[in-house]
Amino acid sequence: MPQKYVSIDGVATLLHHTGATTLPEDPPATDQGEVLLCLHGTGRHGGDFVSLLDALADRHSPVAFDWPGHGRSGGLDSLGSVDRLRDFTRALVEKLGLRSLVLLGHSLGAAVALDYARHFPSEVRGLVLCSAGAGFDLSDEALEAARLVTEGKRRRDFDPGAFAKDADPKVMRRAFMAGMKTDPRASYGDLLACADWQPEGLGEIRAPALVLHGDAEREPVVASANRLLDTLPNGRKVVVGRAGEMILYEQPGAVADEVASFLESLT
Repeated sequence: MPQKYVSIDGVATLLHHTGATTLPEDPPATDQGEVLLCLHGTGRHGGDFVSLLDALADRHSPVAFDWPGHGRSGGLDSLGSVDRLRDFTRALVEKLGLRSLVLLGHSLGAAVALDYARHFPSEVRGLVLCSAGAGFDLSDEALEAARLVTEGKRRRDFDPGAFAKDADPKVMRRAFMAGMKTDPRASYGDLLACADWQPEGLGEIRAPALVLHGDAEREPVVASANRLLDTLPNGRKVVVGRAGEMILYEQPGAVADEVASFLESLT
């Protein structure tokens, strides 16, 4: 999968894209089908979408990127709020010259996608929202555990609850190791952003929206996704079998099929 760096607000930002590579600082080609901009989740990076980008490359123009402090982008800390992540996404959209796009967000990325669609409705043709809803359910204990990891007082634990019970151990290991590429400080900042997010004005979003989660997703996320569906005027839900929060790793083919169908419906 082609990769390149672009400077966004002074941060060396890694892009994952399809098609031919281009010169440094030149945007990748996005003239095929729908432009799909992928926003990764808490403590993750744009590499989570590689299988999806590969599956859509023949007909569309998917692009993913690493937030500052995540994966291989510059910095060590998260931007720390949905507002700042939205503004960074806006700067990247302008840098790449994207004028009409579909936003796909996973977890925290879905919150950013919703906030972006509310503030810049004329730019967003559609939304794909994975493993997220109208808010996040985070306990003080979870936040404190993440803070202790940043201080080296607690190890980064593997979370089997992010997967279906019968998930392939190799897939689980690959997803976990991919997450290790992001510094714990950035992951902690992401959690604070989730905890502080106030989902306002979601009923104003008119763009078609696909709300996607696995059948093994945690119950609070499912409940939040249902609340979101009650709010969005043009939302519909699809549940993918044998997948939890790590749906992009557990069922990449099913996710790609659903996203491709959604993009074709826009066309």
